[in-house]
Amino acid sequence: MINPDLDFEKSLLPTNTRFLLGIDEVGRGPWAGPVNIGAFLIDLNNFDLDLFQKLKVRDSKKLSPSQRQSIAKEFKNQGFDFKVFSASSKTIDEQGITFAIDSLINSALIHFRSLFDFALVDGKFNFASPQIKSLVSADSKTFSVASASIIAKVVRDLKMIEYHQFYPQYGFDKHKGYGTRQHLLALQTHGPCPIHRYSYRPLIKLTAK
Repeated sequence: MINPDLDFEKSLLPTNTRFLLGIDEVGRGPWAGPVNIGAFLIDLNNFDLDLFQKLKVRDSKKLSPSQRQSIAKEFKNQGFDFKVFSASSKTIDEQGITFAIDSLINSALIHFRSLFDFALVDGKFNFASPQIKSLVSADSKTFSVASASIIAKVVRDLKMIEYHQFYPQYGFDKHKGYGTRQHLLALQTHGPCPIHRYSYRPLIKLTAK
């Protein structure tokens, strides 16, 4: 397992970087629900490594739901500056998932533009600004992006649990909209609902019948 490494993270940054913004996406693959972008601002001059290690901050996919929720609660209690940006399934269908994610990343950068010296974005993107760098698997390697992934995942999971109250037949509280066997069987039985991504192949195949 690769854990975030602060020395590695700092090696990616220009000299004298103080305020680092981590950005990560959650929810590209699900058949239903929103895609979220988490943005998390870190003051490297006051970074408490012991706290982040104690909380076991890492890629959100490597944490249980209760661990993610506990970390997100502590982030809030500690007064960290973070925000989650979201695009609905309707927006994804209208714009495409890639454009939707790009737009959310841009929204995050604009929101924090006067606050960060440098931004790390998980994935493979081309940014014109020298203040922004993308890195594949940054959520596994850096604290800033791992933190962003956690808050994005917590917010998205809570939204899917909320949707479960309106559409309990799909089991959104369990699979969160991902393409599980339970989800597929529910789709075959009940058909899609308003929060499904109709532009995704499994939905196209289903509705074409």
